[in-house]
Amino acid sequence: MFHLDHLCLGVRDLNDGVRRVREETGLAHYDGGAFAASIANTIFPLGGDAYLEVEAVMATADKRDEGVAWFDQAVAAGDRWMFWSLRADTLEEMTDVAQRLGGEVARRPGRTQPDGTQRIITTAPGPGRALDTCWRRGLPNWFYREDPATNPDRGAAEHGERGVAVTRLEISADAGELREHIGAETFDRLPLEIVPGRPGVHAVTVRTAAGRQVTLRRDPADL
Repeated sequence: MFHLDHLCLGVRDLNDGVRRVREETGLAHYDGGAFAASIANTIFPLGGDAYLEVEAVMATADKRDEGVAWFDQAVAAGDRWMFWSLRADTLEEMTDVAQRLGGEVARRPGRTQPDGTQRIITTAPGPGRALDTCWRRGLPNWFYREDPATNPDRGAAEHGERGVAVTRLEISADAGELREHIGAETFDRLPLEIVPGRPGVHAVTVRTAAGRQVTLRRDPADL
């Protein structure tokens, strides 16, 4: 059984994108740092160890970099959902997933936080495979955190209400393929709503600490 880990929303300008998300939802957030001095990151805790990361290419990033160019193209027309991910409880579960998808469990550098410390990401099916194996079909990839205390959802956030639970997640994907991909138990337990349209995330609804239900709706990126 797996858990919702995070959603990624790509934007053209980080400050402007964060402002729009905050104005639409009232959710609290904090500065998440940056990935390899190329992709800047802001985190909105959603509750239950799930979170939203809003990301944008930094002005100083090398636009010739393949990953930067890919991200830049994906958000050329505005805010876009990039992908969604699940979380495994054990490394053994991650290994099973990677083998089933024909990939591997990979540990790689993650974001460097504002205090200068760098996270290490443990993911499956591994770099280079998530895009084709998962994201282009609206399917999630997986993450694992050895220390749950490092989950970004637990970070100190401000400028709004803290999210306490994801109550609805609208995904466009083949329902049968998604059920097989994540397992029947996970499929039935997550607050999934399968919707028509381009594969990927379409909207997330979150309950706040004050009891409000807020929804963030965007188009998925054309990956």
